[in-house]
Amino acid sequence: MVNRQVAERKLSKLKGYLEELSAYQDLSWDEYRASFPHRRTVERLLQLIVDVAVDINTHAVVDAKESPPADSFDSFMRAANLGMFPDEFAQKIAPSTGERNIIVHEYEKIDDALVYQSIRVALPMYRQYLAFVRDFLEHQ
Repeated sequence: MVNRQVAERKLSKLKGYLEELSAYQDLSWDEYRASFPHRRTVERLLQLIVDVAVDINTHAVVDAKESPPADSFDSFMRAANLGMFPDEFAQKIAPSTGERNIIVHEYEKIDDALVYQSIRVALPMYRQYLAFVRDFLEHQ
């Protein structure tokens, strides 16, 4: 059973990060590219969004008395196995961990165009994640 208090606190953070990121969804490519602060803020928000989701997944897996996920990608697959969200959704969202790793570990190789495009992908996907996890918590 997932520790509801921990999960709700993390979901609240996730919701806040998504709200912050939504402020950047209407930027044009030229506005985004021209602003170093915008680029770094979006990168950091994407990192935080993925990190908090991975943390929620990992807590759920460990709280279910299973061994911790092997990595961030695996955390989504293992959370799906617990019924937090459908397998198809896990397959769709898990690759976002790869972009997070590039942002964190290969800073000089960040593809600004990919990050910019990720704003519009991450917002609906992680809002759906939020809804799935809240529904899961309601029914556990």
